[in-house]
Amino acid sequence: MILVTGSAGHIGKRLSERLINDGIDFIGIDYMCNPELPLYKCRKMDVRDRSIFDLIKENKVSSVIHMAFSTKPKMDAKTRYDIDINGSKNIAACAGKNGVKNIVFISSCRVYGNSAEKGGIYDKEGNYLNPGDDLYANDKIKAENIFIEAAAKYGFRLAILRLGAVCLPGGREGIGGMIKNTSENGRFIRLSGKNPPIPLVHINDVINASMNAVGKEGIFDVYAKDKMTLSEIFSEAAMLGGRKPFPITLPEKPAVAILWLLWKLGISPIPPLFVKMLGYDITRDIKKTVNVLGKPAYTVRQIIDDIVNG
Repeated sequence: MILVTGSAGHIGKRLSERLINDGIDFIGIDYMCNPELPLYKCRKMDVRDRSIFDLIKENKVSSVIHMAFSTKPKMDAKTRYDIDINGSKNIAACAGKNGVKNIVFISSCRVYGNSAEKGGIYDKEGNYLNPGDDLYANDKIKAENIFIEAAAKYGFRLAILRLGAVCLPGGREGIGGMIKNTSENGRFIRLSGKNPPIPLVHINDVINASMNAVGKEGIFDVYAKDKMTLSEIFSEAAMLGGRKPFPITLPEKPAVAILWLLWKLGISPIPPLFVKMLGYDITRDIKKTVNVLGKPAYTVRQIIDDIVNG
């Protein structure tokens, strides 16, 4: 039996559908139930709920895929911390005390941040992490360490998946939405003197990696099978949409300041931190991931095509 937290989210919903189709027994929990799931598969529960202990015990859960995390950029820091950190502590403790054998924690490549600056830390595998003022990434690092410590205490196998920018057919929000917008008007922002590769990953490859990670141990970067730079990605999207690429090149500080104001006023849906991150190279070698979890099915161009035409 698998417990999936965040089962009503973009990834969790699709993972749940896959588990049903594959005939794998599971229970999903979320603060709101996925209406597409059978009621017996879904529990309306908060990750901070102590009764998760009983849920795990009564259903003889052997594995947990923990992906419930705050993604709303305007959520206040105290509430975010309570959900992300105290929620992760609760999941780790409830699982560990019940003898759960495997936990997969869904993290993010945003934890790498700006590798060119000092002031970061190193994880247990020697990777340099420097997310700066990215609250989401900092909470992911804290949650990773919660599960690492719990794995040492309780003896369960732990796999941490650091996902690239997860892309869905049609784009939706985040960088996928930005790519979709560029396909419709040709415009995109890039920072002066910066054109790093952007790690995209298709939602289907995320689902495959999450399932294949059950029973595995280690930290795994989950991206597409190849790389493209920011300019290449957005130019490709513009051309797929029949538009001429129109890059808007701005210095980082003015760009962040302008977008912060537009975002604060509700004019722009893009959090200013997103633009700042487009100047970082947060890609890593995925050979270890391929060897252990399998090769991703989608190239970056296939992901872009699915965003534009999906």
